[in-house]
Amino acid sequence: MANGIKAAGLAGILAVVLATAAPASSTTQPDSTPRQGQAVETRLDASTSAVTYWVSETDGWHVVTTVDAVIGRDSDTEQHAVVRFSSLLLPGQSQLISVPFATGERQQVLRIHRIGDQIEVAQVPGSSV
Repeated sequence: MANGIKAAGLAGILAVVLATAAPASSTTQPDSTPRQGQAVETRLDASTSAVTYWVSETDGWHVVTTVDAVIGRDSDTEQHAVVRFSSLLLPGQSQLISVPFATGERQQVLRIHRIGDQIEVAQVPGSSV
């Protein structure tokens, strides 16, 4: 139980922002435009990756992203903070998922955008502190 609580606490530091307006323009090219049910993996940084897929339902397109942040990689104390985000995207809507970052580094942001009959998954520039 304690491990589950620790993982939940670590997962709690991951931030999700849902946006319903068109995303800001970016020069970043999409990582992929997956077909329904096709999983796309995106490396957000050296210790964090995200897997995204979508399925079409009668109420819209359900997009699921699972983020795995590894702490203490390749050590006896390696731990994974795994969180799953699910959203319903209508045409023109986006979901932004960001992970914590160190001072002086650039924040890593994953943008999932529904454009007509496609889902675009792209890593976009975030802020830097």
